[in-house]
Amino acid sequence: MTRRGRSMIPTAEEEETKSLIHRAAIHPAAILAVVALVHLAIALPALNPAPHNGGDNAGYLSLAYSLTTGEGYVEAWDPALAPHTKYPPLYPALLAGAMGLGAEAWITFKLLSLLLVTVSVTICFAWVRDRHGVGLATAVSLVLAFSPALLWSTNWILSDPLFLALTLACLWSFHKSEHGTVPSRWILAGCALAILSTFTRTAGLPLVLAVGAALGLARHWRALAGFVVAFVAPNLLWWLRSRAGGEAQYVSEFWMIDPYQPDLGRAGIGDLAARVLENLQGYVLVHIPAGLSPWSGGALTALGVVLMAAALAGWVARIGVRWTVVELFTPLYFGLILLWPAVWSGDRFALPLYPLMLFYAGEALVRGAKRIDARLPLVAGVIAVAALLVPSMQSWRQAVSGASTCRELVRQGGPFACYSEGFQQFVSAARWVGENVPDGSAVFSRKPRIFYTLSGVRSRTYPLSADPERFFREARELGISYVVLDQVDRLGGAYVGAVVRDRPWAFCGLIGVGEGAVRTQILGIVDGAVDPGDGVSTGSTIRLVPCAEGMVRPDPRSLPPYSATRLPLLALPPP
Repeated sequence: MTRRGRSMIPTAEEEETKSLIHRAAIHPAAILAVVALVHLAIALPALNPAPHNGGDNAGYLSLAYSLTTGEGYVEAWDPALAPHTKYPPLYPALLAGAMGLGAEAWITFKLLSLLLVTVSVTICFAWVRDRHGVGLATAVSLVLAFSPALLWSTNWILSDPLFLALTLACLWSFHKSEHGTVPSRWILAGCALAILSTFTRTAGLPLVLAVGAALGLARHWRALAGFVVAFVAPNLLWWLRSRAGGEAQYVSEFWMIDPYQPDLGRAGIGDLAARVLENLQGYVLVHIPAGLSPWSGGALTALGVVLMAAALAGWVARIGVRWTVVELFTPLYFGLILLWPAVWSGDRFALPLYPLMLFYAGEALVRGAKRIDARLPLVAGVIAVAALLVPSMQSWRQAVSGASTCRELVRQGGPFACYSEGFQQFVSAARWVGENVPDGSAVFSRKPRIFYTLSGVRSRTYPLSADPERFFREARELGISYVVLDQVDRLGGAYVGAVVRDRPWAFCGLIGVGEGAVRTQILGIVDGAVDPGDGVSTGSTIRLVPCAEGMVRPDPRSLPPYSATRLPLLALPPP
């Protein structure tokens, strides 16, 4: 797609790529197959078998499970069984499809992430090759394959790899629409991929805007009209569904100063401006360079500045020739992540920018080196790639070693043996609750989605507040009769511990889980209890009365052993 008055003559690099492929007489699919196999050879040894201890992973699996059981797209872990409005449904639907085909093991779902990253790296190679040449495509793909951010993405059950694959496939499709033999088919494919990206992550909106703007600049009015209708119709239904269940979670959390500290309130104009500046500094100086290579200290800051400056120079040079979808998408997406709450900032949200920034920076490097000497681009490129790859390969070797060690621990001690004692206590607490509380019970816990995945008992995060009135009000409204005072992090002691210290008579003791003096406590909630005034606490010691017999099942359920080969939720009997 071009500016008015500009030609669509292929660049010298694009002609060179076509000539090289023709002379080599190698089918393009064979080259892409080799790229995919190389990436698998890099990523598979670094695949960690331990389930992730973040709630998002368990949330996606729980949503997939609710789809397979016919409950619908609901938060099966929550006592309210509310319709889910935070994550678009495409990735959970993909996981549900895998479950329907017999997938059960944690590692199987992680392998799906790895394969999606492999697809992304392969498409990235094809897109950069078609845009500039095999040399730059090889350099960008190698840096990405060994980068900490992509290696991290292969290890967890998140929507980011699918979103990355859809985004790059969309960009490649629109490039093919400019230079391919059947432009209309490539445009159709690109439009469909952009729409699917919005049903994977809400962050797909910049891609949709970029596609719409590019179609308008190229005066493809019929395609633009069809694209708008195809995008608006399903997204309107999703929006109406979200509104019916209350404000969409991402929208409400976006306006908070800190989604993890709701008491801080909503962000104003000044807060948003400060957020943009904080995110700009974080992404340029830390998250983006750290996601590409494990440099540290001043070297990491310098890498971020140089990479951003080079990428900006490459982007400016490209828009001086013509605007395409990728030239529109890059600033739109970067602007979006600058507006998100700073506590969400991290390399995973910059994932779609890594291949684009490497591409633009690589083009700027080649262009600048050519002005000095025609032979210099190769030397400069090798030095630049080595500067990123050498530390990344060292980090990769450490990841391979860590994965190997964890595999042995998992083999001996179960799927969570690689984690801290505090988290292993949380896992044991979930199992005890799953076996011993009456049917239909609900629990306050630190990580409700993981808790449900492990126990089959519905859970809600305890109020992130030390206010006892709020704690008991929410427990009463949700029918919650238990709380897990965990040792996962400091939040349990800061919030639940504060409420227990304030009103010890309103709790009863069930069991302590773990070894040593500091253990995870499972408590009953005795709402409405009155202060007996008989000294239930002395100094720092709190004595709780034992819970009534009715709070524990007379016939404990027997849960199957936790195993790395089967997701507990798929093996649990119904509560």
